[in-house]
Amino acid sequence: MIVTFEGGDQAGKKTQSALLAKRLKSLKIKTKLFSFPDYSTPIGKEIDKYLHGKRKFPPQTIHTLLSANRWEKVDEIKKAQEKNSVVIMNRYAESNLVYGLANGLKLSWLEGLDAGLPKSDLVIVLDVPQNESFKRKRQNRDKFEKNAKFSQTISRTYRKLAKKKRWKIIDATQSKDDVHQDIMRVFSRKIGI
Repeated sequence: MIVTFEGGDQAGKKTQSALLAKRLKSLKIKTKLFSFPDYSTPIGKEIDKYLHGKRKFPPQTIHTLLSANRWEKVDEIKKAQEKNSVVIMNRYAESNLVYGLANGLKLSWLEGLDAGLPKSDLVIVLDVPQNESFKRKRQNRDKFEKNAKFSQTISRTYRKLAKKKRWKIIDATQSKDDVHQDIMRVFSRKIGI
């Protein structure tokens, strides 16, 4: 199965995806972790330049690049699915939907970009208010992380889409251990343990 962690900037996606991977490995469940955007690829490098103001693209271009970044890794993702019981994604196609909607793009167009990629079986949205997000990271923010109004729009869009798509929302303002316990409860219910 693919478990995807989503949420606004500084919601704890990297921390919680790593904690879940560690926990599953301790339970002898084979696991592989991916993070998107993957800045190590040629397209990922372009995305990084855009996020740090070194490139300018219209919304359609950046969202196409974000999708292409996942397509660069599709063979690796499929191999990971064959070899592992659980593939964990620190962001995946769902974030492109949320950010794309916030940038005024149509949901159907955004969904078409990733049609054919392996789908998430469980999407966990780590919900954190914009003011908390800003407290967590004060330096080296990218163009989205610097924009308070945009961050609020992202949080609202995650909540709205989560309701529509039946993603699981977890309050990420709690301690990292409490968030992890909530995630384990959601994960256990999903796989029936």
